[in-house]
Amino acid sequence: MKKNLKYLLLICAFTLSISYANKIAVATKIKGLVEIMPAGKRDFIKLKPGTILSDGDKVRTGSKGFAAIIFIDDKSTLKLKEGSEAIITGQRSAASISKKINMDSGTVRATVTKQNTDFVIQTPTSVASVKGTDFWLITNPETGDQIIGIEGIIGLTNNETGQEVDVTEGMSGISTPDGNIGLEVTDQSTIPDDPSVEIDGPSQIKIYLEGPNGEQRVMVIEYQ
Repeated sequence: MKKNLKYLLLICAFTLSISYANKIAVATKIKGLVEIMPAGKRDFIKLKPGTILSDGDKVRTGSKGFAAIIFIDDKSTLKLKEGSEAIITGQRSAASISKKINMDSGTVRATVTKQNTDFVIQTPTSVASVKGTDFWLITNPETGDQIIGIEGIIGLTNNETGQEVDVTEGMSGISTPDGNIGLEVTDQSTIPDDPSVEIDGPSQIKIYLEGPNGEQRVMVIEYQ
């Protein structure tokens, strides 16, 4: 009996450790229809502000939907506009999270703090890699990708040809499914509106986590 109890406790401790390691982000602002399919599940459910996201969760926004998501290690932010679908993944390394966003279609703004690990957005057409910057990505599986540089540098690579360009402030990178890639001066009218400035709500979220050794941790995330 004691042996079985010890084995059960070991399993519980391992589960808590994995659970903590998989927590990577939190939803802060939600508008309209926004749903989440938790990793390992097959159905979407409503995503609510304050929901903690785990590695592999899929988020989608419906008509007029919007979601703001903050990574809990460094406050890097994703803002998904309507008609977007993305799988949020992240692997922990010490206190940092290596982030990868798989996005089939839609519009996202990424505001990324300076990274010691990878921050990558993968689409059917391209890969966008950043270390610390602010940009919009608009992706469509039929027409390709547009990267609009707001600040910093974004490395844009076309999946078909492997060609690369660096997108900087005031420039837009264009990557198409047939392998073309290029740069042009950003047309200001193409920059999407950011709905987050219109959404009222708390500017602070407390996240209660249990560490691998059973210790309780409180993480406070402040945002605008």
